[in-house]
Amino acid sequence: MSEKILPVQPVMDPHKNYVEINSYVVFWGLFYAAVFALAVGYLGLKIGQTIDAFAPVSILAMGMAIVFRRQNAFAETVHIQAIASAGTNGLAGALFFLPAFYILNIEGISFFQMATPIVLGSVLGVFLCVMFRRYFCEDMHFVYPFPAGRAATEVLTSNGGSKAKLMMVSGAIGMFYDFVLNTLGWWQEVIRTNTFKWGILLQEKTKLTASLDTDAALLGLGYFTGLRYAAIIAAGSFFSWFVCMPIVYYLAPEHVMQVDGQNVLLADVPVDVVFRHYIRHIGIGMLAMAGIIGLISMSKVVSGVVKKAITDIFSSKSVDVNLPRSQRDIPMSVLVLGIIVTTFLFALFFHINYAENLTQTVLAFLIVLIMSFLLSVVGISSIAYTGNEPVSGMTIFMIIVAALILTSAGVSGTVGMIAILMMAAFVGTTIGMAGNFMSEMKVAHLTGATPAKMQQWQIVSAIMASILSVGVLILLNNAYGFTGEHPLPAPQANAMAAIIKPLMTGESAQWPLYMAGALFAVVLWMMKVPPLAFALGTYLPMEINSPILVGGLIAHFVANSSKDEKLSALRLSEGNTIASGLVAGGAIGSLFSAVLRIANVNVFMEAWAETPAATYLGIATYAALCIFLYKVAVKPKRA
Repeated sequence: MSEKILPVQPVMDPHKNYVEINSYVVFWGLFYAAVFALAVGYLGLKIGQTIDAFAPVSILAMGMAIVFRRQNAFAETVHIQAIASAGTNGLAGALFFLPAFYILNIEGISFFQMATPIVLGSVLGVFLCVMFRRYFCEDMHFVYPFPAGRAATEVLTSNGGSKAKLMMVSGAIGMFYDFVLNTLGWWQEVIRTNTFKWGILLQEKTKLTASLDTDAALLGLGYFTGLRYAAIIAAGSFFSWFVCMPIVYYLAPEHVMQVDGQNVLLADVPVDVVFRHYIRHIGIGMLAMAGIIGLISMSKVVSGVVKKAITDIFSSKSVDVNLPRSQRDIPMSVLVLGIIVTTFLFALFFHINYAENLTQTVLAFLIVLIMSFLLSVVGISSIAYTGNEPVSGMTIFMIIVAALILTSAGVSGTVGMIAILMMAAFVGTTIGMAGNFMSEMKVAHLTGATPAKMQQWQIVSAIMASILSVGVLILLNNAYGFTGEHPLPAPQANAMAAIIKPLMTGESAQWPLYMAGALFAVVLWMMKVPPLAFALGTYLPMEINSPILVGGLIAHFVANSSKDEKLSALRLSEGNTIASGLVAGGAIGSLFSAVLRIANVNVFMEAWAETPAATYLGIATYAALCIFLYKVAVKPKRA
C-alpha cells in the first residue's frame, strides 16, 4: 500500500453488464473451495496457520481461461477466486475450537452438532460483512489500505504486457523463497536476536529480545500496508516486548508459574511463555476496547445502516435500478432478516442441546449477537489495516465474558464447556468470514465486479466449505488424533481447551490485564493514534509485525525516491506489482509445502535451521529480497 491510495479506476465498467456468473464459474469456484478447505484444513491443524486461496486460485483460473479460450476471462476469474475464497474464509471456526472437544475428552458430539455453529457462523459472517461493505470499501477508500485485497487485485489485473512479466518474475521468486523456508530449511525463517551469544546475554540481563519473520508474503503485505499503519502496528509490538516484558520480570521475579505442569519462578520462565500468559492478555483488552471505540466512532454509519434497513423493509422496491452495478448488494431487508434468523437458529440449537432454562438461552443469544457484531467490526478493521485477523484472540475475549455470565446463570461443568465451545465456534467463524470476505468485497470495488453476485455465491460456497471442514476434522482425528502419541498439534484448540476448562470450574480470568489494555486503548484514542492497529501489534508476535514495518519502510522510500510526483507514483505502482507477486508466489510456495506435509514428505533440515549460520544466511537472503523489491520498483526513470 502506498502512502496515498489512488482513486478507483475499475477494469469493468460499472455501467456495463458482464456475464459474471455461469456454470463454468460456479463449478470451478466450488471445486477450488472444496480443495482448499481440505488442504488448508489439514495445514491449520498441523501448524496453526492457514493460507489464503486467492493467489493460487487466481493464477489457476487465469491459466484455465487461456487453455479453454474463454472470451469473458477477467469477469469469470474474479468470481471464481471469490467463490473459492470461502474454502478458507471461515476455517478458523472449525480449526481453532472444535478440536478442543477431543482434547478435553468430551464424547458424544455428533457431526450435526459440530457443523451447525460453523455453517450458521459462516452465513452470519457474510451478512455482517455486506452490511458494512459500503463504509469500509467505498466511504473509507482513502483510509484503509486493504493490503490483501489490493494484492489480489494486482494479481487479477496482471494479465498481459510488462506488468504480467514483472508479476511472474516476482511471483517465481516469492514462491521459491517461501517454499525453501517452509519445506527445505536452507536458511532460517524467523531471525531472533537470541540466536546469537550477544542476544542471549541481552535477554538474560534485560529480558529484551527481537524477532523478524523473513517470509516473502509478509514483506509484500507490508509494502501494501504503507509506513503509517506499519509503524503503529510495530509500535504496539515494541510496547509488548520492549516495555511490558522487562516490567513484568522486574516487578514479579518471585512469582511462581506453572510451565508444562511444573512450578517455576517467573524469573526463570522463557520470554515467549510470559508473552502468551501475561502480555498477550493486555493486547486482548486493547482489541476489545478498540472494537467498542470503533463502533462508537461508526455510530453515524450504524444509524445509517439501521435507517436503510427500515426503509428497505417497508419499501416495495428490492433494487434501486439507478444504482451502478458495482454498488449493488444483497437488499438490506434480507440482511437484517438473515442476521436475526441465523442468530435465532443458533440460540434454538443451544436451547435444545445445552440450556437448562430459557434464561440461559436468552443470555447466550444476546452474547453471540452482540459479540458477533462487535468483534466482526474489529476483524474487518484488522483485515483492512494489515491483511491479518486475530480471530483466536478476539474469541478468547468472548469466551471469558460468556463464561462469566453463563456460570452465574448456572451453566458449568462438562455441559458448560461444550456450550462455550459451541458459542466460540459460532462467533469465531463469523469473525473470520466477515473479515476475510471484506477483502473480496474490496476486490469487487477495485475491479468493478458486482458485489451482490459475489455475496450470493459466497453464502453457497461457505455452507459447502463449512460442512467439508468438519468432515476433515473428524477424518484427521480418526487418522492422527489430537491426544496420545504423535497427535496433530492444533495449537489454538489446545489453548482454547486450557482457557475454557478452568473458567467453567470456577477459576478467575486475567481481568487486571484486560482492564490495563482497555484503558491504554482509550489513551491511544485520546492521542488520535488508531488503537486497533496498535492493539494488533501488541497481541500478535513480534516476528509477524516486524516484516510489515520493513515492507512499509520500502514503500515509503519508493514513494519518495523522486521529486517528480508522477514518476514517484509510477515507481510506487511498480512496487505494488512486485509486492503482489511476492504475496501470490509466497502463498503458492506455502501451498506446495502443505501438500508435501500431507504426503508425510519431510526434507526439512531441522538441525541446520537452528544454527547461527542458517540465521546469517537468512539475513542475507532477506536483505537481497528487500533490495530486489526497492531496486526494481525505482527502475523507471521517467513517468
